[in-house]
Parts: sequence; C-alpha cells; structure tokens
Amino acid sequence: MERNQFLLFLSFLFSTIATILGIAILVSGSSLARFSSGTGGGLFQASEIGAVVIPIVGEIHSGESTFDSTGADTVLRQLRELEEDGNIKGILVEINSPGGTVAASQEIFNELLHLRKTKKIVVSMKDVAASGGYYIAAASDYIFAQNGTITGSIGVISFAPNVKGLLDRYGVGVRTYKAGKYKDMYSPFRDSTNEEDDMIGKQLQDTYRKFVEDVAKGRNKTVKSIEELAEGKIYSGEDAFRNKLVDDIGGRREAHKKLSELCQYDGLIPLFEQEISPFDRFLQSIGVNFLGDNSHVSKIRSLIQSQVLVILPTALGKLML
Repeated sequence: MERNQFLLFLSFLFSTIATILGIAILVSGSSLARFSSGTGGGLFQASEIGAVVIPIVGEIHSGESTFDSTGADTVLRQLRELEEDGNIKGILVEINSPGGTVAASQEIFNELLHLRKTKKIVVSMKDVAASGGYYIAAASDYIFAQNGTITGSIGVISFAPNVKGLLDRYGVGVRTYKAGKYKDMYSPFRDSTNEEDDMIGKQLQDTYRKFVEDVAKGRNKTVKSIEELAEGKIYSGEDAFRNKLVDDIGGRREAHKKLSELCQYDGLIPLFEQEISPFDRFLQSIGVNFLGDNSHVSKIRSLIQSQVLVILPTALGKLML
C-alpha cells in the first residue's frame, strides 16, 4: 500500500513539474517579441525613440533561430515588426557567424537592404563575420570590426560525401530508383558524371556571381573591386579595413555612437535588446532549448536539403553541426 502511495506521489510530482515547465516555455516563447533597454531607462515602450539590437549568431539557416544558430524566419519576423515602428530609428546588427545556407543569408540581406531606406543600420562584427555573415553585413550603412575579427570569405562551396569506394570494398551495393536523369546527382553512392560536374559548377558560379553583385550593391562599390577581394579570401578586421570591406575598427561602443550620429540623435540613442527570461538562461546554461529545433539531426537534414552552402573555408575549421 505504501509503495502504491509513493508511486502516486511521484506521478503527481512529475505531472506538476511538467505543467510548470510547459507554462514557462509558453511564457518564454512570447518573450521573443519583447525588448528591454540596454542603455538605461525602463522597458521598451512604443512612445520611446530608440534603436534595436539584432544578433546574428552561429550557423545561418532557414527556419527559426536557436541559442547557437540564426534562423532567417526569426530575423525576418523581427525586422518586419521594426519596419512598422516609426519610433525605431536604427538597427545595430551584431554578427558572430561563419556563414550558412545561401538562401537564408540572401533573405536577411535583402530585408536589411530594404529597411535601409527608412532606418539606419550599423554592423558590429565579433569573432567571425565571414561568408554568409559578411553577406548580411554588406547590407548595412556602416560596418565596424575588431582588429582580430575574421571576415571576408566571399565565396560559395557545395559538397557531397562519396562512400562508393568504401561500399565497393565490402561488396555493398545500393539500388537507386528515380524518375529523372539527374535526380540523384548528389548521391553519395556513386561518382558524379562530367555533365553533372558542369551543372554543379554552373550553379556555384551563378550563386557566387550573385554574392559578389550583392556585396558590391550593399557597399556601393563596383563589382570588379569586390571580385578582386573575393574568391573565398579571408581577412583580419584590420586587413578588411585597409581593403575597405569594413568602414572602421571598433566594437559595440563605437557602433552605438555611429548609429546615434546616423540617426541624428542628440547623445546616445537608447538601445533595445531582446529580453531573455531567467528560464531561458537556465536552459541555455545546460545546453537545452525548447524554443527551437536544436537537434543535430535537424541541422544535418537542413544542410542536406540545401546543397549549396556559404560557409567558412575548411582551412579555418569545419562547420559545426
């Protein structure tokens, strides 16, 4: 009898904890739309003039952001909300990203370029703002980098594993059923044909050309001048400044001051940042995230579905999945 009572108590306890966690998750989810002042003052109010901090962190991909990656859907939703707020005069984009998928980077770039018509946008680069990270930065009015920032890497890479030799060694065959001659073009179970290599090469060149053209457009440079700095070359922040890929050396303090000047604000314009609840911080500290799909499996799946990637060159390190 006592054993049954104990089990009943445990069931009640776990049910209570699960209910509390569920409510906390729902409350935390709503906090994505809340911003608090990072420069004094109270909570953000619609009547306040200010600027908003938008972080671009980790791998850039389609879908929703997680604690260690940036989802284009999340960023686009935030930017479109800001567009409708006349009291938000500027955006400080803080980038610490090696890049990600092409389409996601392009979406954020295009939205920022559109917002630049009505808002002032300043970028502050952190450790890394390369490839897709630099793509996004190019849409701003002004870019700051630290001396030791790794940036540039204007280039495109596409990859697919090939395990045919390994399977042949152990006598393992894979049967493929397809409708369409090129449907399995990225198959890891066979060698690609010369025709397929040409198709992939054209795809990469088209994407690369668009990357270069967009950077030139965002930076108000000629395509030729960007081509000379592209081809996947990486730069320190200081070298990027010398080559005019960034506008100045500095961090948040300098970027905040410049944004205030561009917004013609007397003094430092109030900065509003996304509010992170204590519950979110706890989940982040233990490496758990219920507000987005943060599993390795989902990231691998999204990479496979988007064959062409804009990522940090493998010479600097592999893309973290």
